[in-house]
Amino acid sequence: MTIEKLEILLKDIIEEGKYIYKTYEDKDYIYVFTKLEKLRGIDHDDRYGRVGGPGPIVVDKQTKEFKRVHYMDVPSELRKRNSKKRTVDSIAKGIIKRKYVNEGDVYNFLKLNYRGNEKFTFGKVLYDLEKDLEILSLQFKNNELRDKMINFFDVINVKCKVEDDGWLFITRVPKQS
Repeated sequence: MTIEKLEILLKDIIEEGKYIYKTYEDKDYIYVFTKLEKLRGIDHDDRYGRVGGPGPIVVDKQTKEFKRVHYMDVPSELRKRNSKKRTVDSIAKGIIKRKYVNEGDVYNFLKLNYRGNEKFTFGKVLYDLEKDLEILSLQFKNNELRDKMINFFDVINVKCKVEDDGWLFITRVPKQS
């Protein structure tokens, strides 16, 4: 079934301001995922993802019946088959495109560069009310991994600062850097 046909079939269940951005199919079902129109072309953005919202819509291919399901109801083999392998380049492009550093960007960068002997602590998301800044914090036992991360963010103009106590603070919105 095409996206256009799915949009017609699901017009009453898809919220206003959202569109179908991906589908997964198996033998019996089509899993339809929607997101905000203003996020078209952007994989994921923490600013909008935290709110949660309805899960995907599952459509029975035979009966054309449909209903909302939880994300965990999508078979894991479909999620795995359709997941994208992250690279340093894809992480950088995502940050530049959305003009925002997701927690997943930091996690994926660390996962790509982690060799098993570097230790780090993923801190909190901080919001500095005085400066109107949103900041991610991390602490590293080994400075090599930290320095790789600082160099990566420097290349894409995201401000980082190492505090006296060793915590690395990353500004989440590059334009604020």
